[in-house]
Amino acid sequence: MIRVLDKFIADKIAAGEVIERPVSAVKELVENSVDAGAHSVIVEIRGGGKSYIRVTDDGCGIPPEEVETAFLRHATSKIESITDLDNIRSLGFRGEALASIAAVSKLTIVTRTPDRSAGTRLMMHGGKVISSETAGANPGTTIVVEDLFYNTPARRKFMGSDAREGSAIIELIQQYAVCYPGIKFMMIRNGETVFTTRGDGDTLHTIQSLYPDTAHASLIAVDGDNVSGFVSDPGTTRNNRKGQLFFVNGRLVDSKVIEKGIEAGYGGRVFSGYPVAILFIEAEPSEIDVNIHPGKREIRFLKAQSVTDAIASAISEAMLSRKSVPSLMPSRSEAPAALHKAEGPSDARMTEAPAAAHVAEVPAVIYSSDDQITDTPEPAAVREASDYSADNLPSFTGEQSSIREFLGSLRRSDDKPAEEEKTEEFSWEPEREASADRLFSFDDLQYRGYLFDTYIVMQSEDTVYIFDQHAAHERIFYEEFTGHYMSSQKFSQPVLTPFTISVSSDVYYMSRDWLSPLTDAGFEIEDFGASTFMVRAIPSYMDISEAESFARSYLEGLDEVTGRNDIVIDKLILRSCKAAVKANDHLSRMEIDDLIRRLAACSNPYCCPHGRPTFIRYTRYDIERSFRRK
Repeated sequence: MIRVLDKFIADKIAAGEVIERPVSAVKELVENSVDAGAHSVIVEIRGGGKSYIRVTDDGCGIPPEEVETAFLRHATSKIESITDLDNIRSLGFRGEALASIAAVSKLTIVTRTPDRSAGTRLMMHGGKVISSETAGANPGTTIVVEDLFYNTPARRKFMGSDAREGSAIIELIQQYAVCYPGIKFMMIRNGETVFTTRGDGDTLHTIQSLYPDTAHASLIAVDGDNVSGFVSDPGTTRNNRKGQLFFVNGRLVDSKVIEKGIEAGYGGRVFSGYPVAILFIEAEPSEIDVNIHPGKREIRFLKAQSVTDAIASAISEAMLSRKSVPSLMPSRSEAPAALHKAEGPSDARMTEAPAAAHVAEVPAVIYSSDDQITDTPEPAAVREASDYSADNLPSFTGEQSSIREFLGSLRRSDDKPAEEEKTEEFSWEPEREASADRLFSFDDLQYRGYLFDTYIVMQSEDTVYIFDQHAAHERIFYEEFTGHYMSSQKFSQPVLTPFTISVSSDVYYMSRDWLSPLTDAGFEIEDFGASTFMVRAIPSYMDISEAESFARSYLEGLDEVTGRNDIVIDKLILRSCKAAVKANDHLSRMEIDDLIRRLAACSNPYCCPHGRPTFIRYTRYDIERSFRRK
């Protein structure tokens, strides 16, 4: 028998689609506050939001005659006709949020419009009005939600612990505070003020106050066509995407399209993991669809590829700045900002932590298994005086005669004597912020020394760059090899004595599609019969032993079913590693100059094919801080 569900049951089902857990209720209420034009939003929770949620704003409020109407399903002030769905600029628009929350909780709302002398208090239990009366109130709206899902125990038992649910709410409010830095947000949990933002419109300060870690300490500004925000340098990554926040027209969203744009923008620069990215994207409302899911977290772009390209272009441009080069530690101008002191009795934990005045902050750069850079401070224990022997003092070994030598342009003509170049005296009055935001240029580098026959020291203004000669040479060779491989004009060299390669019968009799990649790489190979192939020519950039090794390893990687080999690039990476100069291979000054010049010509000079950085930066402030001068 088909029957129409009772309104009470239907409302509970509809509420379950919109309000899945306490954070869902907070999200809807905060979005209503933003739509109401609030300049201040206070969120208070108890019991992880399961027992108590209060959201207070100073927005436009609701007129007395419309308060009860606001809690009817599909009651909204955001749209009137079907055409309005193509021009949605508000966060809420379907009129389901208040009705859904009220249906599964005990709710009280106190609201007042600025033009009224008194407000309205409305109490509802399970979607039914309990009382409605005039009440004194400040302009704006306060909504209290108690005993969430009290009348739907099946939903309540699947909620997480108080700590888990509360953490999700705190994280959400942090995200909205980042998106709306002009709104002052206060987050209170179990009577304790978690954080308060200034609401002064400073996005970067808001980000760094809410996320006071090294990953957010030296963010790089992004400014492109309808794309703005901040990203981390390629060496600062996380194991997951929690450091990536996307806002489209002020709406917090998840988007594979945006993720794809970030990956394309960084290209091969990311060593491993996911870089931090906080992006704000503006799009014509008619070109996005936000009405996909009741939670409105998903979004669809009409011109997805254009969005991806715009993001990729903006991030690629940002990667040209000096701050995009991995650093050993954040400089003072990049240090995490202290959390803005919260107001109220629980302010003590929000004050700025005192500086460790008696401990030198000398970090050790550690590459973990996922190649993330971690700063580990020196132990707090003070060294004994005997530890500071001559053998333990820091030293610098380099070509002292070239300390003041200025390379100038690394693309200078080879016949120009180095001694004719002007020596540039280094200025000790750098402008750290301006310098960090300037475009990085190899032409600005000055040679400063050579360490351990491995690391090349260069300087530009107030920043020292340390190059790993092996990683740099790997990058150079890799791009040369892939350039040959991708080029339409192949350069092969005939082999005086052709060599043969024997393969298993299954490889010999499979489709010969796998021959094309080898031909593209510069090999001339033909069937010699009896499960054997003969190689008569090899790539011009390989010697005979390297070519034979490459061809054999390529054939070993063939897919037995499809006959395809998708690891040609991996083989080129391996080839570049074997051919590159190694650590402790001493280079002459001329070879160093040539190495830096060739690296500057690479399309991606920032990391080797394996993902390790080719060079890192170390600011003057970092050095001074290590000596406790700062």
